[in-house]
Amino acid sequence: MIFSFVGFKTQEVAVNGRSTVEVSLQEDNAALEEVVVVGYGTQNKATLTGAVGVVDMKQIQDLPVGSLSTALQGQLPGVSVSGGTGRPGEAGQITVRNPIILSKDGGTLRPLYVIDNVVRTEDDFNVLDQSEVESISVLKDAAAAIYGARGAQGVVLVATRRGQVGAPKFSYSGSVGSTDAAMLPKMMTGVQQARYMNDLNQLNGKSATDPLIYTPDELDHFAANNTNWLKEAWKPATVTRHALNMSGGTDRVTYFAGVSYNYQNANFDNINANKWTYRASTDVKVARGLKVALSVSGDLQQKRMYYLKQGGENIENDMKSLLYTPQWAPMYVNGLPVLLSNSGNVNTVDAFHFFEVQKSNNYTSSRNTGLNVTASADYEPALCQGPQGAGVVQQNHGQQLWQAVRHEVQRVPPDDAGHQQAHLRRRRVGQPRGTQQRRPGAPEPDHVRQLPLNGYLTYDQQFGKHHVSAIGLFEQSETTTDGVAAMAEGAIIGDGLDNMNFATGIQTTTESASEAGTLSYAGRFNYDYAGKYLLEASLRYDASTKFAPEYRWGLFPSVSVGWVISEEPFFKNAAPFVDFLKVRGSVGFLGGDATKPYNWQTSYGLKTGQGAVFGGNGDRSLVFSANNALANRAARWDDNTKYNAGLDAQFLGNRLSLGIDGFYDHRYNMLTALSGSAPLLIGAPLPSENYSSVDGFGYEISLGYNDKITSDLSYRLNTFFSWNDNKQILVDVPRGVLGNYDDPTGRSTDRGVQGYEYQGMFRTQADVDKYLQANPGYTLFGAAPKPGMLYYQDIRGAKDASGQYTAPDGKITEVDQTYLTPKESNHYGVGFNPSISYKSLTISATMGISWGGQAMVESAARKQGTLTSNRPAFWADHWTPENTDAEYPAPLYAATYDLPSSFWFRSSFSAGMRNANISYALPTGLVNRAGVGSVRMFFTAINPFNFYNPYSYKNYGGAYDAYPTLRSLSLGLNVGF
Repeated sequence: MIFSFVGFKTQEVAVNGRSTVEVSLQEDNAALEEVVVVGYGTQNKATLTGAVGVVDMKQIQDLPVGSLSTALQGQLPGVSVSGGTGRPGEAGQITVRNPIILSKDGGTLRPLYVIDNVVRTEDDFNVLDQSEVESISVLKDAAAAIYGARGAQGVVLVATRRGQVGAPKFSYSGSVGSTDAAMLPKMMTGVQQARYMNDLNQLNGKSATDPLIYTPDELDHFAANNTNWLKEAWKPATVTRHALNMSGGTDRVTYFAGVSYNYQNANFDNINANKWTYRASTDVKVARGLKVALSVSGDLQQKRMYYLKQGGENIENDMKSLLYTPQWAPMYVNGLPVLLSNSGNVNTVDAFHFFEVQKSNNYTSSRNTGLNVTASADYEPALCQGPQGAGVVQQNHGQQLWQAVRHEVQRVPPDDAGHQQAHLRRRRVGQPRGTQQRRPGAPEPDHVRQLPLNGYLTYDQQFGKHHVSAIGLFEQSETTTDGVAAMAEGAIIGDGLDNMNFATGIQTTTESASEAGTLSYAGRFNYDYAGKYLLEASLRYDASTKFAPEYRWGLFPSVSVGWVISEEPFFKNAAPFVDFLKVRGSVGFLGGDATKPYNWQTSYGLKTGQGAVFGGNGDRSLVFSANNALANRAARWDDNTKYNAGLDAQFLGNRLSLGIDGFYDHRYNMLTALSGSAPLLIGAPLPSENYSSVDGFGYEISLGYNDKITSDLSYRLNTFFSWNDNKQILVDVPRGVLGNYDDPTGRSTDRGVQGYEYQGMFRTQADVDKYLQANPGYTLFGAAPKPGMLYYQDIRGAKDASGQYTAPDGKITEVDQTYLTPKESNHYGVGFNPSISYKSLTISATMGISWGGQAMVESAARKQGTLTSNRPAFWADHWTPENTDAEYPAPLYAATYDLPSSFWFRSSFSAGMRNANISYALPTGLVNRAGVGSVRMFFTAINPFNFYNPYSYKNYGGAYDAYPTLRSLSLGLNVGF
């Protein structure tokens, strides 16, 4: 029999025919005794003095996502994840608290990723499958100082799974599901767009007989022959994930091996992504005190996308073309593709023929392979307790092959010359015309080699009530890259292969190479007395080849303290309902290296066609020119002082938990590419220099509760609240902005929405006359007010000779912009993660809410439509002389409405369910009789519900003409042997 109760350890007791069984449950302090992975080691959660977030791996184990970052969405306060639920192969992007960089030639907003104590890349993290990960921790404050300069944006620590002593155990987890858009954009129908264009052109003075005006019979035809081209191309897609693991071992040797496969195709044909990962590791006790370990892991990723060059190379051109194409326009006539735009407009998205591009085999393909080998040795002297030494060497190889293939697309232009009702006659066809350059091959193989080498000396000893531990280490890493890019034009028309040999045109080849390295020495000291008084101090000395030798090294210390008040006798008697209470604080000095390698040194490259010509008209010669026009040898590390104060508490038999953190980051000497304050006479872009100062701050509150209602029914609720912002102390400001409303000094980087203060819409000529009577000479961007126009508040006039704005002048120009709201982005967030279990059935969800900013209709949706470019459905209700109460302005006056203004405001409030999971474990007795250890079935949904959407024409997040957020529904099975 199994006995369990909240706050006590679960016990399994053999009945052995007894009718009465007595069991004494022991108090469970697992939450406090939980071991948390920190920098280069582990610590008990109860003695942590830093702000460290720990991911509950059970909550993400079933999620069928293409990247590990995406699985972390909504799991921790202060950890934000964007993207990852759109196009196949799109990875999520993690940010910790509120990072910021001001350099334009380097740096990242992403945290540092450390896998098994070795610094790795963001791609290495994202390729991991949940089944091979034991734990994920996020260092958010000075706890990251042990990683020095590279930890300024936070650190994500991963411990992969290792073998456990016992008989071999096998585990399989697999799921198959379908993905579809949470919401597809809503566009004007064909007849609505035609009426929109009629109203625009008639207001512009076109007569009813003008060729640009659609006739009544054409409008009737469009109403009866309407095709939503996006829905024609869109289809449900498939997502599948499979993982197989094996582990086991003896007291001397343990092993783990696992393989995973993830596949997702797109909602458009011929787009897909897949990845394989594998991992094998073994830990061996070679002799007394000596352990060695070996790990081999790797991945193979493949992704195929359309090669979209027409209208500019943009991955979103497929969505744009399907949305913009008029829904009355035929794609094919008599089986031949139609040129969707006029002959003078063939190289824009308007003329983009999606279905022909889809069939033409124009694509980009990337294949990434990775191989990582890690060997380590750990020695603990038998004659001396406490000291321990370890060394780790790893070799990582990454190979990428990117290829683009583009063929000619044959399309036919309209043949409507001399015909009445020309818009219908455009279904006639003329001679085929090619509009895309042929390029059958553009392979770009890249190789990346990384060689990290780490060495550690550790000490851990208990002296009565005194516990002391320490670590000293060195860490070095060398990275080299070598890339080749080749291209051939002039493809042979026919059934030639996607190979450069099937081209007769110009061939070009280029090669690039780079190298970089870091060297670090670090140490950390931990002390606690009786588990009550806690101290941690660390020091790291970093060097990077990104800086000149005299500025290469940076010193990054930190210190943190904690006091477990609940261990004090006076507190135990005064507050018996408090099981645990700890206050803690930390301060750390970190940095950043937001610049390009060797940007401190002027370098030169051989450039073709840039040399001088003396006499005649011959080709310009070769020349060696500077790769960086100006170099800054004095550039050095950013400075970032991190302060954090926190409280951790548990109440009511450890059922209720509370965590509070407040933080303040003082960033100064930030590497900044000065432009606004630099004189134009310099004549070249300036390199980054240590200049700016920006302070960040915020707080996080987490609350959790778990309990049992009956012996079979239990529940758990984890929730958190977070807020953050910043203040610019010293930044690059143009001289003409200093002291004016748009001077950013002393303000947040998010100063709100900048735009025009909307006052109303002129509905009639009487409205215009009345307004001009009160505001003589009022103009809107040089135009006199007219019915159907929006009008705005006149805030100020042009600048005077001193550079200061003058009084309002009755003319709306760009100087009348102001900050309309306190904030533009949401700065407040709430996570809400409930779960409930009844026997073997568990239901859980991850939900999120954010607010505090100001959303608005994006510029692409505001722009004026054309004959060949449709717009969102809301534009159907626009102003006309017959529809003066319309919600939206007259389409003709784009200069007065295609502007950021309060007219376009929408609520920024966001509330949705990020994922949900229902799982059921079959009875153990039943599956054991079948020779199986465990069987669990689960249903998982990604983005199942959005509780609020302020937009009528698109999904709640992202641009309307970009690939939409996807909703996936999957069924899965987990089997253990």
